[in-house]
Amino acid sequence: MRGLAGSKATRRAAVVLFLVTVLVGGGTAAAAAKWQQQATATMAVTAGSWGPPVQYATVVSAPVMAVRPGAVNPALVTCASVQPQSSLKTKTSADIRFSWLGVPNATAYTVTLTFTGTGYSYNTTTSVTGASAVFTLDRTAASYGSYVLRILPVNGATPGDAAYRSYLYSASDSTNCSYADPAGQSPLGPFTVSSQSVVRSATTSALPLSWTAAPGATSYVVSLKSRTSSYGVEFTATGLAATLVFPQAATDAAGNPVNPLDLLAPYYADYTLRIQPMNGTQAGDPVYKVVRYYFPSCTVADS
Repeated sequence: MRGLAGSKATRRAAVVLFLVTVLVGGGTAAAAAKWQQQATATMAVTAGSWGPPVQYATVVSAPVMAVRPGAVNPALVTCASVQPQSSLKTKTSADIRFSWLGVPNATAYTVTLTFTGTGYSYNTTTSVTGASAVFTLDRTAASYGSYVLRILPVNGATPGDAAYRSYLYSASDSTNCSYADPAGQSPLGPFTVSSQSVVRSATTSALPLSWTAAPGATSYVVSLKSRTSSYGVEFTATGLAATLVFPQAATDAAGNPVNPLDLLAPYYADYTLRIQPMNGTQAGDPVYKVVRYYFPSCTVADS
């Protein structure tokens, strides 16, 4: 029995050594081939101290990607009382309409108005199919002050990018909309994205990505799209890391391209990386990066 247990331990050690070789030391040709065969794959690591499995996603030509709506221009958002301002003097509440220009591919808009002052609470979300939303606000000393408006266009179940606008509400003016800094406004909280050095094999290059946890998120939609060709990938990650596997020009034993013309392949390009936190159907604000993938380097920078 001890001999059998010893052989199992040896096999487990060999598997762990193989994974370390692939993930840290540059991989093997066989591992690279397996990456290419799978558009999205998960490699399970049972050692609990290593954290969740690493998710692999292969960059391909003409991937299936969700159609996202365009972005609302916050500078063109307007606000005003539904009733004439002069008729509100004796009212205890007022209906305030916020309007904007509709955007392509938007089937609806999720609109949230939040009071940002102190001593009063207001946080209301509504979904509308047109390019305006109405909120009923109290007309009291406590309710007057600063609000932030968030407009999130959606295409079916696919969210786009939110636009923000500040609103300064007072007894005598219902039309004061101005700039709102989107930083820190996401309902799922902020997060940051980082990367490690690309790991090259004979025919692929693997780019490890990781991100900090957005406080309210349960998953992350990761999209990568070439700015000059059809290459890209899109998938949902439940952990805080993923590895993007790019096609690579075949190389010889010295690591040089077998065919120099392969360096002009369309998968060598600048890519837009977008990572959006999600909690069910609730969408946070995405982080954007630019991935510059060429031979033999790959860099990730702010977009």
